[in-house]
Amino acid sequence: MKKLCKIKKVEFDSLHKKIYKEIKKPKFYCKKCLRVAKHAKYLCSAQNFK
Repeated sequence: MKKLCKIKKVEFDSLHKKIYKEIKKPKFYCKKCLRVAKHAKYLCSAQNFK
């Protein structure tokens, strides 16, 4: 799966199960677009929630 920051609306339908698993209990957020994820590798500019 590519970075959550780069996913477009048209791609969401085919990836929604994978996306849900990744954002269920987030530990990181993107400093650019404020999306959240469990693993930093799925965000373009990840920052820990500290």
